[in-house]
Parts: sequence; C-alpha cells; structure tokens
Amino acid sequence: MRTGYLKKEMRLLFAKQVIITVLLFFALEGMSQSVGVQGFKAFGVNPTIPNDSLFSKINKAKDFKAKYDATFDLIEFHREKGNLDSIIYYGNKLYTETTKNKLIDKENHLSKVSSIVAEGKLEKGLFDEALKWYFKGIEHSNSKPNDELFVKNRIGLGAVKYVRGKEEEGKAIIEECIENAPNEKLKHDAFFELGFIYYTKNEFEKAKENYNEAKLFYVSDGYVKETLKIDLWLGRILQKEGKTAEALDLCYNVFNESLSRGFFTLYAKAGNVIGNFYLKEGDYENAKTILSTVYINSIQWGNLEIERRAILGLQNAYAETGDYKNAHALMTQLNRVNNEILVSQNKQQVNELEVQYKTLEQKQEIGRQKTVKAYILIAFLIVLIPVLALLYMYYQKLQTQSKLTKTLEEVNQQKITTLLKDQELKLVKASLEGQNNERKRIARELHDSIGGNLATIKLQLSNKSKLEEESLIKQVDETYNQVRELSHNLMPKKFKDSAFTTIITEYINNVKALSKEQITLQIHPAEEVDQINENLKVELYKIIQELLTNALKHAKATQIDIQLSVFNNTIQLLFEDDGVGFDQEKVKYGLGFQNLKDRLKTIKGNILINSFPNKGTVIDIDVPLN
Repeated sequence: MRTGYLKKEMRLLFAKQVIITVLLFFALEGMSQSVGVQGFKAFGVNPTIPNDSLFSKINKAKDFKAKYDATFDLIEFHREKGNLDSIIYYGNKLYTETTKNKLIDKENHLSKVSSIVAEGKLEKGLFDEALKWYFKGIEHSNSKPNDELFVKNRIGLGAVKYVRGKEEEGKAIIEECIENAPNEKLKHDAFFELGFIYYTKNEFEKAKENYNEAKLFYVSDGYVKETLKIDLWLGRILQKEGKTAEALDLCYNVFNESLSRGFFTLYAKAGNVIGNFYLKEGDYENAKTILSTVYINSIQWGNLEIERRAILGLQNAYAETGDYKNAHALMTQLNRVNNEILVSQNKQQVNELEVQYKTLEQKQEIGRQKTVKAYILIAFLIVLIPVLALLYMYYQKLQTQSKLTKTLEEVNQQKITTLLKDQELKLVKASLEGQNNERKRIARELHDSIGGNLATIKLQLSNKSKLEEESLIKQVDETYNQVRELSHNLMPKKFKDSAFTTIITEYINNVKALSKEQITLQIHPAEEVDQINENLKVELYKIIQELLTNALKHAKATQIDIQLSVFNNTIQLLFEDDGVGFDQEKVKYGLGFQNLKDRLKTIKGNILINSFPNKGTVIDIDVPLN
C-alpha cells in the first residue's frame, strides 16, 4: 500500500510540473505580444541538432584513431552550441572506448576528453562530478607544471574548488596557472576565472581588470564566444555599480549575438541575467516574459543551474505581483531541481580521487627529497655526522616545545569549554529564576485574590440561613473575572492589542533600519494570518526572530526574502537568503536551531532546508492550523 501511495504522489508531481510548464509557455506567448522585450525566442525543440555528416564520419571510420577524431568533432559541435547533456554523453562514451583501445599518446587523449566532460559537468552545476573528471584529466596528463593539458585541467580544478568553498586554495591554483601557462589562450582563460573570483568577492575593479585583460586577447584572436561570456559578466558588474541602462545594453548585445551565432546556452544565460535586472528594477511583467522563456528552454536543454535560477526569479516575480499560488507551485519545482543536482553528484568517488591525487603528489615530493639527501650524504658524510647530531638535539628540543605548546592549547581549550558551560548554566539559571518568579506571582494571585473569594463563597454556602443569592452570584462573577484576567496576563500584551501582521511588519522595519541587507516581507492573505490563535502567533514571531538573527550573523547575504501565507488550512513560512549557504552534511547546528526545532515540535510544524555553498539558503516551514 505504501508503494502504491508513493507512485500516486510521483504521478501527481509529474502532472503538476507538466501543467506549470504548459501554462508558462502559453503565458509567454501572450506576454510576448503585449510587452516590448527584445527578440526573446522559446524553442519547441532543441535547435542544435548536428549534421548527419558528423555521424557518418564516425560510422565510416576505418580505425579507432579516425573514430576518436570524428567523435571529438561531434563533441566540439555540441560545445559550440551549449548542448551539455550531449557533451557529457559522448565524452563519457569516448573516454570508455579510449581506455579499451590501443592509441598512440593514449594518456593525453584521455586527459583531453576528461577536461571536456568536466567542463560540461561544471556548466550544469554538478560541481562534485566536475571535480572528479578534472582529477582524471590531471592523472592522465604529464603532470608537468608547463604541460598544456595539465594546466588546462588545473584551471578547471581551481574554479571548482573555489565554488565548493575552498576559496584560497582555488584562487592559488588559478594564479599558479597564470604563471605556468604554456600558451596565451590558457593564460587568459585563467585571467577569466580570476575575474569571476574577484566578482564573487565584490572586488569589482579587480574583476574588471582581469576580465578586460582576457577580453583584449579574445577579441584580437577571434574568440567570439569567450568575448561574449566576459561581456555578460561585465554587464553584471555595471548593474552592481548602479549603471542599469548600460548593463542592459551590454547584456542585450550578448543575448542577440549568442542567438544569431547559435550559442544557445549562453543565450539562455543572458536571458536569465536580463530577467533578474528587470526584477531588481520592479519591471515584473518583462521579468516574467524573459524568465519564462529561459525556464522552458532550460528544461528542453537539461541545464539544471539555469533552470534553478529562472525558477527563483519567476517565484520572486509572481510573489511581488501577488500571485502566491504560482509562487508556491514554483517553489515545488525548485525543490525538485535542487534534489536532482544533489543526487547527480557522487561524493565518495570524488574524495577517493582527491586522496589519490594528493598521495601521488606527496610520493613525488618524498622521492625528490630522498634523491637530494642521498647526494648530500655521499658528498659530505664526514662533515654531516656532527651536524646530524646537532640537528637531532635540536629536533628533540622542538619536540619538547611542540608537546608543551600542545599541552597549553589543551589547557586553554578546557578553560574556554568551562567558560562556555558556565555561561550556559547562567542562562539556564536566569531562565529558571524567571519561571520561579512567574510561578510565585501566579501562586500569590491564586491564594490572595481567587482563594479569598472562594473561601467567602464557601462560607456563604455553608450558612444556608443567611444565604443571599445576589451576593453569591456577584462573588462567583468576580472570581471568574479574576481567573480570566490572570490567564490573559500570561500572554504578551502586544499580541492581544495589535494585529499580528502589524507586529511582524514593525519588527522587520526596525531590523531593516539597523542593517545593510535588503529585507522583504510578504504576507498573504493578511486577514487570515491575523486570525490564527495567539499561542501560534507568539511561536511564529519567535521563529522569524531566530531565522533572521541567524541570517544576519552568518549568511553574509545582500537580500533576505520572507513570505508568510495561509494556504489549504496551513500556515506557510518561506525564508530565503542569497548568502554563503552551507553544506548540510557537514554543518553543526547550534542551540538556537535546536530551540527552533523544539518550537516547531510544540506546534506540530515541519521544516525543510535547502542550502549549498555559495548558493544561498531556502527554509520552508509548514504548520497545520487544525
């Protein structure tokens, strides 16, 4: 029965996805007739179908070398058009066949194919898979600092390590490649990646310097696609600097040139960037038109990263125009795309290959050191014996100092741990004292006021001869009002006197006034949100406080979006930021997150967290109103 239920759920999800895609397509058709957006085009089929002659060359190849060259020509065609799935498929197939066949300079051919597959994985946002293939490319190359294939794969390795959170290591690798590049093309490819690194650090002048350095070479040597890629990043920088009109002009040029030259993935990326420019300018209809185009084409071409960005933009556009139903449906699609990216990555193989690569480097270094030591021992054996004795004594001294330093570090760590525990105990003690004081206050109220009234009522009832019905009713009514007043005092006064939406809005406005982050709050429908019970209002208010505090302290975000809505008898809280994100498998949650989970348990709520390094964080909380 459980299996049947899951299959039914999967069919419903698939049907929902199809309906959304169809509706977006027809909405796009209607909007494109009424909105003056330049030249956007949605393709019903993939327009990058290769010529039959490419397949014919593969089939007619007389030996494996000819088949390798013909297959490589097919892969290059798909690289030019941006067909990522085709690049990865034929690259994988060519790699497997090359390992099974005899070929002159076989290792270099394998390194070349590995680099191409890695590029496709990186473009799709499958960073762990890309890392695995770049390591393969390095292993198959000559592993010499100035070898072309070694440097090419090292540039890709540095880019992937940077986006996976190892920023300094990735940057150092790329700078090393600039120094050791065997030709100008690879050198300026490294400048391009360095420009991206400075862009993500918001160091725009350095980013422009590196991008323009690479662009001068690309333009002079006729690398059109690479030039357009740089222009797209320069457009992003102009937008960040507040030069929106110049940014749109530059990005539209990339968009139109990419379409005319058949660079369809770059065309979709440019559409995505322009759509987000319109979002930031508040032009939501143009943003919907462009991003809907990108969304449909990204599904057709299988580019998960572009699809994810398009969904995020569309979700914001629909939310800003009050269409929360479509915004909620797009959030479901976002979760699907994030899960597809996660499932596609094979982290175990990546870690094994990384260990093997580092072990190989260590073995080579040890071998070089042994050779040097052998020559020194042979040449200076007599002189070296007393020197070695002195070195041994010095080593013993260093060992002693090292042990002492380690002991001091352990003692300091214990002191820090003790201080933290003392702080926690003080917090717990203060909390308990507050609870005890509140209990004492309630006990006094019950004893002095309500207890006294009940004693009076008891005396009147026991003396039936002097029982006065009117006086007794008055005493009971007074006691009831005292009990009611006591229970109401347990609830924060502001939640009784003010609308919940007003309290939340005032809180967010106060935070915005004191922070540099852009914070948006959307509540729909406000009337239904204000009608939820007071206990739930208090818990939701404290949950929003905790989430916002964590984002301001840790996320390093520029934009924070909060959506609170009632839908299908459920209160839904969507909290999203564009900050540094985190790896959900490695993060250690603190006390604040545990308190948040305890609050959700109290109100029977559910929480779903989606976060990736450098990709921001999305937190979805659902609480039933029953």
